[in-house]
Amino acid sequence: MNTAMKEKNRFFAEVEAVDSRLLQASAAGNSYSLRERTAERLVLFSLGGSMINIVNKEIGCGPDFIVCSELPTLDQPLPEDGWKFAENCLKIPFLTQLKLAGARTYDSTERFAVRDFPGHMKSLINRQIRKTKNMELSELEGRLKRLSETIQKHLIELSELPLISVVGFGSGTPSSGDAALCGLLLTARNMSLGRRFRVGWYKRLTVELKRFLHRTGLHGRNWLSYAIEGRMTELQQHFFHAMLRDFECSDEIVVKKVAADRLVNGTAFLMGVNAALDMVQAGFFNP
Repeated sequence: MNTAMKEKNRFFAEVEAVDSRLLQASAAGNSYSLRERTAERLVLFSLGGSMINIVNKEIGCGPDFIVCSELPTLDQPLPEDGWKFAENCLKIPFLTQLKLAGARTYDSTERFAVRDFPGHMKSLINRQIRKTKNMELSELEGRLKRLSETIQKHLIELSELPLISVVGFGSGTPSSGDAALCGLLLTARNMSLGRRFRVGWYKRLTVELKRFLHRTGLHGRNWLSYAIEGRMTELQQHFFHAMLRDFECSDEIVVKKVAADRLVNGTAFLMGVNAALDMVQAGFFNP
């Protein structure tokens, strides 16, 4: 029995990193089900709709992520239900448990106080969007523009319909619209922390958005909730760190990496970032 357990456990190898928020009491005792699986990623959902991603080390850490040095191969059967989070372990029924204590902890809520407008990055984002834009992203661009126009006219209370048109729009997990809203919210949050740009609409928009989370799927609901809380992946943290410094060479590398990131629907995320930067560029500076 012990030999069999050890043999099965080696398919996960060791846990390399875990989001520190996942170790807090909110996840303790929750039961999860395996709902998606690829060679690089396992996606678990609880009955209440909260999400855990178990990923390989190439993806890196993120909100409620567990990073393993190796995941089971796709021919290795895994149970669908009954995954239990308790005592700093993820217990996998009939198989093993992933011990999280002792792994590197990751803070998914990083603070980036952006005080200077990232002109180099803005140009690179525009160029990247032009290169990868398709019909869906063109439609998303129009919807984001209508939302931005409403915000810029200080009519946040009238942003309900433009906002609804973006939430859950498009393909992907998260959808293109949800990913764009994540980019918009995180950019506005970091600029509000810098206290130089006028982004007073940011907090009111988050209040409005919370009302419509039910209009998207479980992936979108979780990713939007992360963005509202200021939580992001390691790659997104690298992106905003580059935005702080705004050096053209490092910006180009990280913008391309984010655009190619399927985990967060990267090009759509950049479109949301771009929408926030457009609003700032249009004159939203504090006097």
